[in-house]
Amino acid sequence: MVREPTALRMAKPWNDIGRYGGVGLELILAIIICGAIGHWLDGRYFGGRDYGMLAGGFLGVAVGVRALVRAAQRMQKDIERAEKEDPEGSRWTTDETWLHKGDDDAAHKNDPPS
Repeated sequence: MVREPTALRMAKPWNDIGRYGGVGLELILAIIICGAIGHWLDGRYFGGRDYGMLAGGFLGVAVGVRALVRAAQRMQKDIERAEKEDPEGSRWTTDETWLHKGDDDAAHKNDPPS
């Protein structure tokens, strides 16, 4: 098995944060921008009745949720690709080198006899 250099393994989480970290911001900006355009249309054409802002807000929610779904699909594909490359990488392991010998006996010393 070929191991990645340490720098590449350390950069991987930061790449994922950059790729998926802006999804919430994208959702909020879609709602704000579409709502602002609707508000502008209200003042310009609809006499201030807020129909345009309401429609723009709903459109912004739809656009933002679509972006969330697409990001979730990309994330799922990335997870599947990573598991295909390294099937053992997703298993939970415990590093037992930090345990002290004899701790089990000391931990159970005060237990009542059964």
